Amino acid sequence: MNIVTLPTKSSVTETTAGGLDLNYVATDEVDEFIARTDAYNRGEMTADVYRAYRLTRGVYGQRQDGVHMMRVKIPGGLLAPDQARRLAELLDESELGFGNITTRSNVQIHHVAPETVPLWKARLNNAGISQLDACGNSVRTVTQDPHAGLAADEVFDTTPYMQAITRFFLDHPRARLMPRKFKIALSTSTADRGLTAIHDVGLVAVKGPDDKPAFRVAIGGGLASMPQNAIVLHDAWPAEDVLTPLLAAIDMFQDYGNRKVRSKARLKHVLRKLKAEKFTTIYHTYLEKVVAAPPAKVIADTPLWQHRPWTFAVPRETGIVGFEQWVRSSVRPTRIQGKVFVTVRLDDGGRTTGDDLRTLADVTTKFGDGLVVLTVHQNVLLRAVHTDDLVELYGVLNAANLARPGALYASNVTSCPGTSTCNLGITSSRNLANALQSVLEAREDSDISVKISGCHNSCGQHHIGTFGYYGAVKRVAGRPAPHYRLMIGGGIDESGATFGQRYGLLPARRATEAMARVLTWADANKQDGETAGDAIRRSTKSDLNPLLGDLFNLGADELTELDYTDIGLDSAFEVLNRKGECAA
Repeated sequence: MNIVTLPTKSSVTETTAGGLDLNYVATDEVDEFIARTDAYNRGEMTADVYRAYRLTRGVYGQRQDGVHMMRVKIPGGLLAPDQARRLAELLDESELGFGNITTRSNVQIHHVAPETVPLWKARLNNAGISQLDACGNSVRTVTQDPHAGLAADEVFDTTPYMQAITRFFLDHPRARLMPRKFKIALSTSTADRGLTAIHDVGLVAVKGPDDKPAFRVAIGGGLASMPQNAIVLHDAWPAEDVLTPLLAAIDMFQDYGNRKVRSKARLKHVLRKLKAEKFTTIYHTYLEKVVAAPPAKVIADTPLWQHRPWTFAVPRETGIVGFEQWVRSSVRPTRIQGKVFVTVRLDDGGRTTGDDLRTLADVTTKFGDGLVVLTVHQNVLLRAVHTDDLVELYGVLNAANLARPGALYASNVTSCPGTSTCNLGITSSRNLANALQSVLEAREDSDISVKISGCHNSCGQHHIGTFGYYGAVKRVAGRPAPHYRLMIGGGIDESGATFGQRYGLLPARRATEAMARVLTWADANKQDGETAGDAIRRSTKSDLNPLLGDLFNLGADELTELDYTDIGLDSAFEVLNRKGECAA
């Protein structure tokens, strides 16, 4: 690997956008990566030690042998235009010709040859993009509400704190060799668009008792096979001291996390084992130690906003085919009069190409605030677009095939890679997402979400979908058949996370029919003032099981030959028993 010719280190592109410094490269990641890899190839490092190192540098094993997935870490989902263009170059050169935005606002590029990795790492570093702690037992990419700084309901802008947390924990000595990964998220209001309730630590912006920025701090959340709501341990912790409770939680995790059983190693399992009262007591002993020797304060100019609500009216009678539908389903007001958010819909698990990223870099420079924002819903957000520019922006996006309507409707489905690349994948989750869109495209439900995972690990966040599906296998008459476990009624709101009720196992090709039946029931049974989503969330198993019972747990005499193949595939279904290296 040391024969690759790396770009010069002086070629760093412009990383300032929207008034933010988005350069997170703090060390020489490339030379170290090459040296460690060479040591491993010479037999001087064991496979387990090298794997643990490689993961913390964003290089991940995938379902196919001899290639890697590179996870590109994008804190807060915020990219400068030149950074987006650098990523576009790599996507152009990649084997698949595209990458995927994840539910942590990262970009994943698959099928990268080992000899290509250091070259691409160097090019990312020269654009101010770090892969440190993108995978592995580390503090993962810090995420936040993509509307932060301009949200109509925000208490204050969380972005400076997101950046400070990111920089503080990059390869931090107290956060190395943890029992498992550690996830942090921020939200600008109690609406919790940052999904803080399902994180190891969730920070929600609130007004402190001294009328200064503060955070409601919740700890111990997570999904996977045993979902857990984070519990609130501080109602209004001073924002300038935000690093203190984070360090206390990590110190506690280092001591109490399970280092023997990987499936029970997350902080949520510590909370489950100790229960809330004992967990809280122990956490406060760690907090006292950190307070006695605290980290630096975060100094940020983040005033509490005084909102002046304004009404955004959808432009009508423009004569432009598709424009009104696009605006209605993709555009929402910011807190600034006349400026809006525009969500660009990316289907197929957040698939994006180099051409997509170049177009988005160009339009945010011309029409937005200079940021390309990757969202936790696998889309892209353009910010601070003037309403007078919407017609021209639509024309540019439409010409680039980036103006598909429904970005904020149920038809914009979240899905993980599933069997396309993941070692743990059981089913083809992205193919199911595409199939479900046939039921959803004609609808305009803005309060229904659909989330799909290819296994129980919830990389597609199926627990918090109004409809959640996760892949499973069922042997019928001795033959493996692809199935999905259906979950209904999940979500996140001011009170925290609600995890969907578990229903039966569906043959994969019956999943679309199940959704169609529930939606038909919801339309017929919603009460005055309710939406279909409201009806689904208040539904019980006694309401829905009679509708769905004939689709669950079918026997050999009820399955067709097609039920033994996965959606979108022709070959017989099979399950590969491979070891996963980490989750999203």
